[in-house]
Amino acid sequence: MSRRIVFPAKGQVRLEPFETREPAEGEIRVRTLYSLMSIGTETTILQAKYDPGTHFAARFSFPQLKTGVQPVARVEEVGAGVAEFEVGYFLFMRMAHTSHWTLDAAQCSRVPDGFDLKWACWCGLAKTAFRTAHAAPFALGGTVLIVGAGPVGQMAVRWARCAGLASITVVDLSELRLRLAERGGATDCHLGGLADLHGALLDASQGEGFELVVDTTGNPAVFAAALSIAAPFGKVVLLGDTGYPSRQALSSDMMTKGLTIVATHDHHDRGGWTQRRIDQLFFKLVHDGLFTLDGLITHEFVPRDCEAAYALVSDHREEAVGVLFDWTQV
Repeated sequence: MSRRIVFPAKGQVRLEPFETREPAEGEIRVRTLYSLMSIGTETTILQAKYDPGTHFAARFSFPQLKTGVQPVARVEEVGAGVAEFEVGYFLFMRMAHTSHWTLDAAQCSRVPDGFDLKWACWCGLAKTAFRTAHAAPFALGGTVLIVGAGPVGQMAVRWARCAGLASITVVDLSELRLRLAERGGATDCHLGGLADLHGALLDASQGEGFELVVDTTGNPAVFAAALSIAAPFGKVVLLGDTGYPSRQALSSDMMTKGLTIVATHDHHDRGGWTQRRIDQLFFKLVHDGLFTLDGLITHEFVPRDCEAAYALVSDHREEAVGVLFDWTQV
């Protein structure tokens, strides 16, 4: 019997049995080995921390079965017409936290032979952060302030390093997350809230502010502070997906500084940069030692302990970055 993590009601988490079907033409059936939690998005959904009329409200309700998007699995069965995958291949897919799944083969990316399967789970969050690297864009020799060193922020730091930015400043409330950001390529880290650090950050930028500010937090209160610390004619990129967009208020900095605001989202496939293409680049950069993932998986849980896993990221988020479910014993 297959198992899946579901949110039966607001604030509730449960592991439940379900039936998977045989693959139809063009489909494969897989067995999940590991799945990585997307902490911000999943807790937003679990706690229903969003306003009516938002895309969260339109897409999610209870009981909620779409609990995650970052598993690595092994192919167990191949349907007719599937030529690119064989039984035994390891794949990354954007599906929920489940032990088994039947899906369209085109939705998957093959994990290269010898690649750490737990590290491969970062493909989804790496893609999300790549959208910022592409939309900003990150430019060789440039500078950036990344607000938030959670899972997506960590990926943004590493894309910035790979893009050759000269200065990568990171702000977060967690010492652990800042240490991991330094390991990934951050050149200057500041502990605290963005508004409280305004003076120190202004000094760090020689009094000019930052030409590029990336908000990965999803906290609507950060928006005004991000505008405040941006340099004249700078750009603020919204990557963190807030459930309360009505609380993100413009300030006079927008007009007086001539700022540009760019919003980017995981599903913004532009310029041919699809999930598979980004996955291939991610795998190569990690293999070449340019995109470091050491230490990012801070916690591992078996699926039956899913309530404890979500309690950790809900109540002690500053202690967690990569939270992994190990499905190998299910």
